[in-house]
Amino acid sequence: MSAPRGLARACHPAPTLAVTALVCAFGAILGWRGGGLALVGLAVLTGQLSVGWVNDAKDADLDRAQARSAKPVVAGLIAPRALWAAALAALAASAALSWLAAGWLGGSLHVWAVAWGWIYTLGLSRTPLSWLPYALAFGALPGFLAVGLGEPGAPLWLTAAFAITAVGAHLANALPDVARDRAAGVGGLAVSLGERRAALLCWALTGAGTGIVAVEALARQPWLAAVIALAWLAAALLARSGRASAFHALLALVGLDVAAIALALALG
Repeated sequence: MSAPRGLARACHPAPTLAVTALVCAFGAILGWRGGGLALVGLAVLTGQLSVGWVNDAKDADLDRAQARSAKPVVAGLIAPRALWAAALAALAASAALSWLAAGWLGGSLHVWAVAWGWIYTLGLSRTPLSWLPYALAFGALPGFLAVGLGEPGAPLWLTAAFAITAVGAHLANALPDVARDRAAGVGGLAVSLGERRAALLCWALTGAGTGIVAVEALARQPWLAAVIALAWLAAALLARSGRASAFHALLALVGLDVAAIALALALG
């Protein structure tokens, strides 16, 4: 077995790096600098590594049954036991780094977020409550960053935008696999709703998240609010041209919401 390669592939590198970069970017906008920002990045990175590794460890038998050869366990690169050990070690490191970076209260908000990532993987990912860990985990991240800087908490609009956008991203990510997951007996909110209703809910959530950011931006930079609204309308028009276009439009809207939140904070 090639454990380093297996660990690298099993950590779900794209979302792991994306979430780490996202939190670091927002941290820098809010005022984190130097060593403190580096600790935030390490705390988030190790937390995301732990969630990725426990996901592949938990799903090892299902991945083998579905002959998913791209998965490192199925490819023989690493054993599930090694993934469990790595996940637990990364979880402990993430907790320690979180408290070191943001203090007991701020760090605990990030530990809470990572814990919900584990709860999602170990219990809720295949239930109609699969959305809940996304809302609670990502909704806690602004508080982690704000409290760690000595603030009493994050603005309500920012917490809501993070939580709503995260649930929209969860649904957008799940939509292409609804048929395969249903055939495999794998649940989740998107499977429970069905593709059409899940897509409608995803559009509603991205619309709500976009609306919250647009209203906040209106008080800061009216031109940004107009850009956000026009981008949402353009995505909605693009989605009418077919299923693939709708999926890509949804992903683009999630990205738009994230960028707009960052701009609203940076320009505020």
